[in-house]
Amino acid sequence: MTGAIPADPPPPGGAGQSVVTIGQFFGTLRRRLGLLLLMMVLGVLAAGALLVNTPKTYEATAVVDISATSGAAASSVSTITESRIVTSTSVVLAAQRTLGYAGTPTELARQVTVTSPLDSQVLYITFNAGSGRDAANGANAFANAYLDYRTQIAQKDITLRISRIQSQVADLQKDLAALKVGANDSQRILLQNQIQQLQGQLNTYQTSVITPGQLAGEAAAPSSPSSPRRVLYLAGGLLIGLLAGIILAVLRDRRDDRVRNSAELEHSLGAPVIVESTVSEGGSRPGPPAAVAAPRSAEADAYRTLATAVASHSAGSRTVVLCGTGQDGVSLAPLNLAATFAMQGLQTVIIVPDPAIEPASELLGVQGIPATSDAGLAGLLAPSDQLPALRVLSLGDEVSLGAALRANDDSLDEIRNTVDIMVLDGVNVELPSTAIRLGQIADQVVVVAYRNRSTHSEIERLARQLAQVGVTVVGGVLLSRRTGLHSRLHRHKDKGRRRSARGAGHREVARSQPAAEPRSQSYPVQAPDLAQPDLAQPDLAQPNLVQPDLAQPAGVVSEPADRWGSGAVATSDTPAEVLDAPSAYSARYGGSTSTPPGAPRPAPARKG
Repeated sequence: MTGAIPADPPPPGGAGQSVVTIGQFFGTLRRRLGLLLLMMVLGVLAAGALLVNTPKTYEATAVVDISATSGAAASSVSTITESRIVTSTSVVLAAQRTLGYAGTPTELARQVTVTSPLDSQVLYITFNAGSGRDAANGANAFANAYLDYRTQIAQKDITLRISRIQSQVADLQKDLAALKVGANDSQRILLQNQIQQLQGQLNTYQTSVITPGQLAGEAAAPSSPSSPRRVLYLAGGLLIGLLAGIILAVLRDRRDDRVRNSAELEHSLGAPVIVESTVSEGGSRPGPPAAVAAPRSAEADAYRTLATAVASHSAGSRTVVLCGTGQDGVSLAPLNLAATFAMQGLQTVIIVPDPAIEPASELLGVQGIPATSDAGLAGLLAPSDQLPALRVLSLGDEVSLGAALRANDDSLDEIRNTVDIMVLDGVNVELPSTAIRLGQIADQVVVVAYRNRSTHSEIERLARQLAQVGVTVVGGVLLSRRTGLHSRLHRHKDKGRRRSARGAGHREVARSQPAAEPRSQSYPVQAPDLAQPDLAQPDLAQPNLVQPDLAQPAGVVSEPADRWGSGAVATSDTPAEVLDAPSAYSARYGGSTSTPPGAPRPAPARKG
């Protein structure tokens, strides 16, 4: 797949898609889980603060059983009308006088709620106040005021009726007295009958008992407030915080331009992702390359997969450049890839920029990278003591890189024809244009991205620039850094293994050496048995190999100047492939190492 991409690529991370799946939505929430939890906690805290600062309200309810007054049928009483009477001005004023309320009648009426079930003659009068006792007193006061009001209204009605009947009786008696004796007997009888009927009604009203209703249930002081409700407030705060967290998570995820997974990297790069691995690099002092220090690890296997993909992409490809963004400090991806090629028996040259010279020298055992040479670029190659098939070349000044490449074009072609693979480090460059310039002399490009550090805009811009110079983008590599705790545990474990290996080496030599011999400032290693004829002697003509100090006893060499020099002690985590590498590579490619081609190889140092 080539690196050519459209001039106007779709937005990164699938932002150009109009449909968001459930998986993408939950993936966004999973990435923003911290923000989501924070908003939920803030929502609960806000609800708790509101719960504490909200005045407590107590409610008490009095139950009134209403009935018809003045002998009317019970079905004639309207509970809707009676409910409105409870909050009428007359009842409120009477309850205000009973309670001694200092506020206005309107404010007092707002504290009363009247409800009535359907098809019933019962009123529920609820009163709310700042304390349970005040709520009970208020409900009972309104219930009694309502019953008193009904009694008064019924008494007035009876009194009015009696007055009317008495007036009618008086008028009829006057008419009866006006009739002459013996005349109009039928009219006299009629008037007498009417008077008797009115007298009967008058007696009924005068002897009637007013029944306005009764207090079926007296209000009692509640033991707990009715509002604010703790569960309701906290649940509401949690829900509001959850909704706010989801909104903020979606908005922040929309504005986040970082690469989060391999699908997003493929979308922005326009090329497939070859490998995806977790790496332990990073920090001010990076650890040894995984391809050398831990060849059986998942990280080292990922680089072997990458090397296989690069080697199989084109049989005639000799130069590969690694470009990328998002690294934290010096990226070890180019060193790991070059070391992988070298450990597979390929003569490899890695060209590194200035920021990567020191890690390459320390981690690969390069004694010194020359700055100038009369022999051209071939004289500037510095061999690695750990990997004889690997040589390192400095990139030089990046500003004048174009002129240097044109001036040394023939020397570069000569190096390219004499090696199997050439790796160009375009990840650790200081100038972005350097990676593009290196891409012009490369056969293929691999783009390295770091999860949650590289951005889509950087990847798309790099892919577009590489496509403009006609470079083939083989694919991408997505690396994830270990978390801080996991990385510290991993480094601590490596240090413990190296420390235990060194201690075991000291104990082994102490058992085989006389105790009186001095051992100051030296590391004992297992001395070769010079009596064995099949062990190869060191080649003193090689300038890059550390010679043994003949002034010291056998089995003791001077302490190396750097951590990864050729005099370093073999430890338990040093792979057997690295210890066997010199003779294997020299036998295959005829290079000059400490073991001539075809000669028997010395046994590697045993684990402590």
